[in-house]
Order: sequence, then C-alpha cells, then structure tokens
Amino acid sequence: MTNSYPHSTWVRGVQKAGLVALLAGGTALAAQAQALNYTATTAANVAGTYADVSAVAGSAAIATANTDDANSAATPIGFTFTFNGTAFTEFVLNTNGLLRLGSAAPSSAAAFPTYAQTPELGPISGTNAADVNLIAPFNLDLFAGTAGGTEYRVATTGTAPNRVCTIQWKNVADKPQATSGSIATVITTQYANFSFQVKLYETTNTVEFVYGAATAGTGTDNPKYAAVGLKGATPTASLVATKGSTGLWSTAVFAPGPYLDRLTGNGHNIRQTALPDAGRTYRFAPTPNSDAGVAAIYTLGKIASPGALPHAVRAVITNSGLTAQTNLDVALNVTGANTFTDTKRIASLAVGASATVTFAAYPATLVPGTNAVTVTLPADGNTANNSATYGQLVTTNRISYTDPAQPLTLGVGAGNAIFASKYTLPAATVLSDVVVTFNPTTGTAVNTAPYQVVIYDATAAGGLPGQVLYTSATQNRTSAGGAVTIPVPNVAVPASFFIGVKETSATNMAIAYQVENPIRPATFYFTTDGAVWNDFATATPKARFAIEFGTTVPNCAAPTAVAVSNIGATGATVTFTPPATGAASYELVYGPTGFNPVAGGTSLPVTASPVALTNMNPATVYQVYVRSVCSAGGTSSFAPVVSFATLCNPNPAVSAFPYAQNFDTVLPGQTLPCGITVLNANNDATTWAVSNVNPNSGTNSMRYRGLVLNNVAADDWFFTPPLTLLGTSRYQVAFRYRGEGIANSPSDYTESLEVKSGTAPTVAAQTNLLFSNAAITNTNYALANGTSTPVVALLPLGAGTQYVGFHVNSTANQGNLYIDDIAVTATAISASSEALLRAVSVFPNPSATGLFDLEIHGANAGAGLGVQVTNTLGQRVYTGSARDNYTNKLDLSGLAPGIYYLQVRNGDEHLTSQLSIVK
Repeated sequence: MTNSYPHSTWVRGVQKAGLVALLAGGTALAAQAQALNYTATTAANVAGTYADVSAVAGSAAIATANTDDANSAATPIGFTFTFNGTAFTEFVLNTNGLLRLGSAAPSSAAAFPTYAQTPELGPISGTNAADVNLIAPFNLDLFAGTAGGTEYRVATTGTAPNRVCTIQWKNVADKPQATSGSIATVITTQYANFSFQVKLYETTNTVEFVYGAATAGTGTDNPKYAAVGLKGATPTASLVATKGSTGLWSTAVFAPGPYLDRLTGNGHNIRQTALPDAGRTYRFAPTPNSDAGVAAIYTLGKIASPGALPHAVRAVITNSGLTAQTNLDVALNVTGANTFTDTKRIASLAVGASATVTFAAYPATLVPGTNAVTVTLPADGNTANNSATYGQLVTTNRISYTDPAQPLTLGVGAGNAIFASKYTLPAATVLSDVVVTFNPTTGTAVNTAPYQVVIYDATAAGGLPGQVLYTSATQNRTSAGGAVTIPVPNVAVPASFFIGVKETSATNMAIAYQVENPIRPATFYFTTDGAVWNDFATATPKARFAIEFGTTVPNCAAPTAVAVSNIGATGATVTFTPPATGAASYELVYGPTGFNPVAGGTSLPVTASPVALTNMNPATVYQVYVRSVCSAGGTSSFAPVVSFATLCNPNPAVSAFPYAQNFDTVLPGQTLPCGITVLNANNDATTWAVSNVNPNSGTNSMRYRGLVLNNVAADDWFFTPPLTLLGTSRYQVAFRYRGEGIANSPSDYTESLEVKSGTAPTVAAQTNLLFSNAAITNTNYALANGTSTPVVALLPLGAGTQYVGFHVNSTANQGNLYIDDIAVTATAISASSEALLRAVSVFPNPSATGLFDLEIHGANAGAGLGVQVTNTLGQRVYTGSARDNYTNKLDLSGLAPGIYYLQVRNGDEHLTSQLSIVK
C-alpha cells in the first residue's frame, strides 16, 4: 500500500542489532550504548529563523577541495560537545550535506545515497566502520548552486557554558541523479539553490538542523529521497526524519533508523513543488534522566453535542527518560467555547513504558464553538514534550477525528483497497452524509480515481467491520482533491460502526490524513482483499483519515418488533409494530443477505402489518428492513434488520439455468445444501461433507476428508439435484477443485476425481463421463470447465433429467479433496437435423476473449460446413467454413461484447446457437 506520492510504501519497522565501534577523534565518557541517546520522543519539528553566519564576527570558511564530493580537514567545534556518550571537539564536513564528529572523515568523499530514491544506500544506513557519529542535515548528492557563490562556513558564538557552533552549507543544489531499478532515468535538480545549517549546543548537547529558503529547480518535478538525521555507532543506532515528497517540511516526523528499502519505507522526500519554509528547524535533544512526555491525545476534532456525549478524552503518556516515574500527575484543561478540567495520577511508569490515561467524561451538553484540548505534565528534563494540544470544534451534528487546528497531509491509498474509521457513540444514530477529504493532486498528475462510501456495523469478530449497512453509488474524486460531501439517505447505525472509503480501481485515491503516533488502537483500518482487516497501528504512516460524518433526526420514528413467521420455500410473513404517531405508511425492503436496502432489493409500499412475501427463492437467506414514511415528509431510519432463510424446495428439480452451488447456504437442522445428496459407496468412516476449511469463495466448500493409513481406497459420491434439460440447449458443467496441503506447494498426496452424469443419483445410473483427473496435487483451486485441462465434456444432448455426480476414487491412504463453486450453464440451440444437433458444440460460451472452439463430430458432412454469425439486428458479422470431426477455431475477438447467433449449415441442414462475448 502506498501514500499518494511515488515510491513509498507502508511497512512495519524492522531493526537489527549492530556492533559498537570506538569513535575516532573523541574521548569515551562511558560505555557506548547500542541505542542512540537521541530519540523520536525528544525530537521536534518547529518553525524558526534562518540567519546566514557569513557576517558573524569570528566565522571562518571551511576549505574543501571542491564543491562536489569532498571532505574538509578536521575543524574545531569551539567547545566540547557530547554526542551519544562520547565527547568531541572537532568535526569533518562533507560537501554532500553531512558531517562526522571527531577528527576522522566519513568512509568516502562521495558520501551520499547511490541513487536519487535510495536513502537506505547512504552513510546513515550503511555499515562501514568509518561512517559513525554522523550528523546529516541534508545528505544527498550535492554540488554548487546556481547563484550567490557556494561555500561552507563555521561560527562559534555565545559564552561558556552556553556556546553554539553553527556549521553552514551555503548555496548548494542537488545534482542530477540516476534512479534505481530496471528502467534507469535521471532525476533533474529539484532545489537549484539551497542553504542550511547544523547547530551544536554546548552543555545541553542539542542538535538543530535549520533550513533557509530554497529556489526550485527548472527540470521535471520528480521526487528525491534525501537522508536526514543522526547516526551513532550502527545503522540501528540512528534517528531519521521522514516525509512525503509533496508534503510540507512542517509535516516531517522522526523515527528510529535505519532507512528501509525505498519500496518498503520513506526517506526525507523532496521535490521542487514542496520547498522548505525559511527557518524550518528540526531539533534533536539527548535523552534526559527525567522525561515524561504527552505522546498523543485521543479525542474528536469535531464533536456533536449532545449526540456524541458523554465523551472522555484520553492521553498516552510515555517515559522516555532514564529513570522511572512515580505519582505522575496528568492534567486535562479544555479552554475556549467550553471549560473543563480533570487530573489523573499515574502511580508508576517504568523507563520506556507508556500508559493511557482516561479523563472524566465531558458534561452532557457542550456550547457550540472552538475548544483547545490541552494535556500537561509537570516540568522535567525535557519540557518540550510536557504539553500537547488538540483542536476541537463543537457542533450540533458533525463528527470527525481530524484536528481542525492542524493541516491535513498527503494521502493514503493503495488501489482496490478499503480504508475505514471506527466510531463508537453513546447510542445508535442516523447518518445524513459523509465528507471525505482527498489530498490535492500535484504537478502534472491527474487523479480522478473512482470510489464508494461503505458503512458497516461492528459485528465481526473482535469488533471489526461486519455487515454492510450502506454502499454509495460510485463517485470519482476530482483531480483537485479537497472535501467532497456524499449524501447518505438516513442510514441507521448502531452505537459502534465503521465508515469506509472503497477504491474501486487500481488507482490510489489518496485520502488526506493527519499523522497520529502512537495511533489510537482499534480505530483506523485497511483491507486489500475485503476479508482481512489490518489495524493502522501496524502500518506506516500512522494515519487518522479525513473522514467526517453528519447525523440527523428523522421526522418520525421507525417501526419496532419486526419479526418473520410462516416461513416456507417461496414465501414468509413479516409483522411489525407501528410507531405511536408520525407515520403515514411504511416501506418494506427485502433481498438476499448483504444487499443494499437503499439501492437494491425488492421494495414494497405497505399500509399496515402483517405483510405477505411471495415469489421468493427456496433455500435462500434473506434480510428484511422496514421503515416509516413520515406524515411530515421523508422517512424514518430502518428498523434493525431481521434475517431468515426460506426452506428447501419440496421439488428440488432445477430447470432454471445457470445453476450455481457454492455450499454456503445450509439451513438450520441440515448438513447439506438443499438438493445435494451424498453416497458413501464403500461404507467406510468418511465421506463428502460441507466444510468451512479452505473454501474457494464464501464460507464453505465440499470436502472429502481422507483417512490416512486406513488402507481403504476412496469410493464416495455427491450428486447435484435433478437437472431438467431441454433438447434445444447444450449444458456445460464447471467447478473448482484442490487437494490438501500448503498453498502454492504441491500436495503430499495424490487425489483422483471423476465427474459423471446420469438419470439417477446412483452408481449404476452414472454412465456419462464428463471429467477425469487421477493426478490432483494442486493446493490452489483449479478451474474445470469446457476449456480446462482436463476438459469437462458437455452433458448429453436431448431433453430429460440428469444428475451430475462427483466421485472421489483416490487410492488408499491419501488426503483431502475440495470441490467448490459448481455451475451448470445452458446455451439455447435449434437445428433442422438431429445429427447436426448432436454433432456441434461451442466452448467456452460465454467467451471473455471472443475466441471460441467450434467442435463438430459426426455431422456426416461430405464437404466443408458453412459458418455464419449475425448480431441481434440480423446483420452478418462473420462468414467462414468448418470441418467435420475437427475442433475449428472461431475468432470473433474483433467484435464488441454482446449476444450473437451462430449458424452452421451442412447442405440443407442447419443449426442455430447463441454466442455470448463478455470482454
């Protein structure tokens, strides 16, 4: 899954232990720690001021051999600076936006990531023993800028013990640089002129990177991945800054290093359309003895009063210091339109531990307006993280997580994925609309990705998205991005529910987000397959989505006590209790499980209870919704959905095609789907049964579970219901099958299956062989149909009843065999000759390519047969010939999708068959 900028992907961070080297040019003060004593919790990204040191008294130019890949001589800092437990008095500057503390130089004068988009190949992530104690404000392949003269300079200012050493790179530019990968391209200069500084602070041992304004390059706007951060003795003992290429520099965040592969993580990405703001400062403070910090505040950025109340603010408190914390008071102070205070005490917080504090709930109502939600800790060794504030807008009916006082950034997306936020309110409510904000398209890109809004309840295991309550029509984001309002027609949701945005194409739709790290658990999710939901706590970036919704109060109440009785194979009775007042009539909507009651199903206008439902399908799970049509206009929300299953058809014969069986519907009290029968021909201890293990689709498959080491060969059947076939149609069976074993590997067992048809569900009656495969070792489902290998033959021609039997006849001591997704399709044909009718078959039909095999055997044709294809208007679109006793290729790939008619002539005899192209 990727962010909206190129070449960066979400990952779970992986760190490896490294070795510790003695640091050149420094004096060891204590045993060198493996971990860097500068951490993300003590780092800050703040606005500041950039001041050129060229005119500072006492400043000195730093000599280098050139402005393209050069190291300076060892240069004095002007005081003792302690970095990661070691004292330094000198540094060596590298022209590529990097310096090494001590008297030794980095491993190479060309100290930069090898390619424009591979920060993981630079010195910060490298393992060379010389690349230690690095400070990298902007490590990239740099050379002279376009104006003003390029130089490197140092100035030490102030008085002991509070002096500051400023090291400056002035008027540099990123050099055109190759990308990595199979297609090599060169990314042009993005910053034609750029100045920046490193500041080293005496006593506090703080490091700052201060950036001046940059001049954009004139080439193509493409991303480059700079390496920005600190490194101790090993790549894992590092702290790096990351941001998206289109993101503001103010959005950069800090994380433990090293940089990961560009396909699995972000560098500090730049491009000419995202220049630094002058004075932007990245500040790195060493870990103090006492350092408790407010890591995150969990609240709502927009909160509805009273609909979202009571609501309790939570805060994550982290001990990043070197000593344990005891009796730590955590204060909540809400100011602005509303005032509210509370204090909680953490009795004990170990070094490196975090605790989530839940404050007292807000009052039952709030005044509309803007709040500032502030959480504060007592002052300690690092006051920069002792307080945090979350903006909050109190409204009558709007709810979202994003902080309105903070900018939205970038955009998350993956293509064909769903991103969902979970909301838990005090009670069930009714939604009126959903607002999704998309990241603006930058550069020359055009993004009009299609998407849908999907609303779920939270009834799946673990409180994950369960039943779909509503799916919007497909929308297309505008290329400009921004906020889009999608009306939601009075969708009732329970107290806990999800609002998701579903990508309906492979294009990343780029939902805007804000970074929340640590992210609140069990709140923000994504899925790439619609089945497995992943918590964003395991993803990068830690993103709270820009998804907002509104609530509404309908003009009347919904019916209650909806119930279903008198359930039969094709009908049922629905009863409900009307509301006391306000309802003029009612709307009842029913359909198969999972249907959208707003846009799908069968809708019935109703004046009173009960309601008789008719013409339903047997053995089908239905859902029924009822709502009031209000006297004052509009409708109520739907009453809670009621599910029920119609009974099996007492006459199971199938005469409507296609017939499909996926084994997912097994009625209460039954072990098999309606119409399916099983025959244990060898009368042993195992036979075919419905299983929820390894289905190809849905929840179930049909499984023969072999008894390993019982020395008995398999001899077991299951049969379809009776299929009523017409003499004017040809019928094709298709199904999926697999053996047992680890997916994507051959099975340790070899299974054997034959599929037959006959006039009865008995061994003796199954006389027509349709399919046979005695070497099944595939552990992924394979498709068997008219074009597979082995092929599935057509059912016998002519009117009558046929049962299709699936016969497992594996040798003794084998494993399991699975069958799923059986389909029987029919193609209408007519012929003036019985011989021609029996002789001609066409497959695949429908065809996804427009290519067909025209099989002719036994037409008794003395010469070639004439072939003609017409469209539904009777216009001839193909003319050719065919041979008897031969598989003829019929190429209609140039035709548009649709229905066509094939005519085959043998002298005066003719046959007409329908063809379908479904490209």
